[in-house]
Amino acid sequence: MGTSRQDEYLAAGRQNQKLRTREALLDAALALARDGQSPAIAQVAAAAKVSLATAHRYFPNRQSLWADLAWRQSWSATRAGFFDQLPEDPEQRIDMVVRRIADMQFDDEVVWREVVRASADRWFAQRDVPEEERAPTRGTNRLDMARTALEPLRERLAPQAFERLVNAVVMVFGTEAMITTRDTSGLDRVEATEVMSWAARALVRAALAEAES
Repeated sequence: MGTSRQDEYLAAGRQNQKLRTREALLDAALALARDGQSPAIAQVAAAAKVSLATAHRYFPNRQSLWADLAWRQSWSATRAGFFDQLPEDPEQRIDMVVRRIADMQFDDEVVWREVVRASADRWFAQRDVPEEERAPTRGTNRLDMARTALEPLRERLAPQAFERLVNAVVMVFGTEAMITTRDTSGLDRVEATEVMSWAARALVRAALAEAES
């Protein structure tokens, strides 16, 4: 029996409603965090005007909520063909990515500190779970961005050297780098961004120098 146009329309409507509900929950969490709160799912549900049961269907815990919010905010900062517009030079590419992410995270510093807290909570919640059965504590956004920015180097570096560079670069930008430059080094956002960019570009030069030696 075929699916009627009405059935297809209703299915699409339900899907759109689900997307709107999910976005409403993420928007509510973002607003609460910007207001200085560390909201539980119940608070987010109330702010989004949905039931707690509904909220839990989308986000069973705070960790899943903040992981999705981190993904959304990261990719919203690099949409509209951002990566397609990067130049060919790998130093310039990683510089642009580092600066874009730093600007986005410093603009919402309290939100990104909340993301780190949720990630730590997820790690502690799974401490007694066998490592191979644990849910990831962090997403791969930063890794994917670094790998895309450094893509022109694939042909100039051995595969192992390329992956080592990617893994090194992800340590010098993003939330942990933001917190370290702010809390440990006491830098303002401009100084912190310059340090992140310098470190990322220095790693690129070091990898190339090693490959050519």
